[in-house]
Amino acid sequence: MLTAAAEMGVHSASSEVALSLPTPPAPAPALPTPPASCPPSSAAALPVPSYAQQLLSSAGLEEPLAQVDIEPDNHRLEPTVPRTLNNVTVKAEEIDDLFQVFFREYSQFLPILDVGLTPNAYYTQSPFLFWAVIGVACRSYPKNPTLLTALSRGIVEMALLSASSTTPWHTVQGLLLLLTWPFAKDKTRSDVTFTLSGMMLHIAMQNGTHIPMSSHEFSRFKTPAPTEADMVRRSELWAHCVIAYQNSCIVKGQLARTLNDMHQELGQSHRLFQRIAPGLVLKLKCLDLVTRCSAAVVENGVRNLSLEQERSLDIILRTYESQITDLETQFTSAVDRFHVALCRLSIQVFHFYKTGTLPSTGALPRILAAACRVIDFVQSLGQTPGRLVTTPVQINFGLLLASVSLLRILKLYTSCDLDLERARASFFSGINLAKEMSVQQNDSAAKAVFILNQLWNSTKAYRKPDGSAYTSLRVRGRLVLSPVLDAVWWWRDENEPQYRTMYLPQGEAADGIIPPIPETHPAQADDPMISGAESTRNPSSTAASTMVNSVERQDSARADDHFLADFEWALCEDEFFLSTGPYT
Repeated sequence: MLTAAAEMGVHSASSEVALSLPTPPAPAPALPTPPASCPPSSAAALPVPSYAQQLLSSAGLEEPLAQVDIEPDNHRLEPTVPRTLNNVTVKAEEIDDLFQVFFREYSQFLPILDVGLTPNAYYTQSPFLFWAVIGVACRSYPKNPTLLTALSRGIVEMALLSASSTTPWHTVQGLLLLLTWPFAKDKTRSDVTFTLSGMMLHIAMQNGTHIPMSSHEFSRFKTPAPTEADMVRRSELWAHCVIAYQNSCIVKGQLARTLNDMHQELGQSHRLFQRIAPGLVLKLKCLDLVTRCSAAVVENGVRNLSLEQERSLDIILRTYESQITDLETQFTSAVDRFHVALCRLSIQVFHFYKTGTLPSTGALPRILAAACRVIDFVQSLGQTPGRLVTTPVQINFGLLLASVSLLRILKLYTSCDLDLERARASFFSGINLAKEMSVQQNDSAAKAVFILNQLWNSTKAYRKPDGSAYTSLRVRGRLVLSPVLDAVWWWRDENEPQYRTMYLPQGEAADGIIPPIPETHPAQADDPMISGAESTRNPSSTAASTMVNSVERQDSARADDHFLADFEWALCEDEFFLSTGPYT
């Protein structure tokens, strides 16, 4: 069996090859018609077909046929060849089925591949791209449910090796697929999704995709200047790269580069918007708005906010919210409304960083409404059976962020004048939708269901030891992701306190879960390593005043950098998910 590196034809000089494009071939045929078993749906129930109109022709995205050994037309009916990856063999009929599944159920979300090519042709072009298609499609392939787990590690290894591929265009396409539908976290190794997003962006830039009019300048060989059609196709692929990269940063709680930061000239973004479809333009503008807002929030401060900083934060957020209102005039489909709603919610959750002024600024009703709108969209998408397992990571993250935001409001602000009934109904819908999204027991959707269930029924979550509300975020360095990680932190406090003693250094205890300490040793008040035996010897060591005072220092609990290095830090140990989980 060939290794992943051998299959991809890796050699050291390949990174200099430019993404040269041919004259566009004939338009690709239409997407396959879904089988009769798939019930028809209305535009409201399935608001995704507009994605298929975002590219002029998926066929035009391929490398020149002269540069790859694709089967000639008279051999296109040759039988599909079975393939093996890491001792896992996928039969020919399974490959045919999986490619049909991909183009029927997934490609409408990311229309960058040519539906007219055979699986054999895809493998000839790029083994990595071939396996990326297989890896995505087997998420919803009931005929062989073992493939997803069996193939995921090998495909990720191929992705990491693809940086030196001789076919960078196909490498970028394959990485886009894996970033749009990432595999579940593997508890035996670090998650590489965020790493792959940066690698994909740099491969595209190394080959001139970000400057379509000058892409020939990045080639090792003398090539003619690109035609306008070439620049359109490059612009579309570059737009997808920026979308995947910025979305990956947001989902991981990292600050991304803005679109202008990646361009050489001020007017380059405007020219990009003129070449690509309106749906892509809207997605770019939404994600770039969240990116620029995140940078402004960081500049204002996120740790210990004074009242003046909170007022400044409110002005910043209102400024960016007003820009979202401008985007709402560009609606062309229900999918567009989802991206604008998620953009609005991603900016509004920064209000949770405020403590003293949050209830008085009128932000809570706006957060509640935006979160409900996001969940409403996902619910409409879920009206088609099996559709939710095919949704991209951005929709998955939107559902999680909306559910956590509603949970926080329902736990902390029941006395405010809010539509709590709507919030409660949407929150419960979010849990049920996450169950339908899950494709593996260890994926983020399944773990979110488990944690949200337990937090809802907890009497300690978002509470101080005296039972009063704990309104401040304790995780404050992960931008839009902070409310999500904060919720998981509360779950850890109640269900796995050993994690706090394992990861927090001495002198930094978890607010709201301070262990009893002897009154005669106040210097140890924040030491989580105090033994139970010592506390037992001092029955009066409850030290309520010490605990409350410590808890009221709402900025004192900060997570160790390694502990909060990624979302999977809290959700990767299978043994913690008991039989009460969503898969029983």
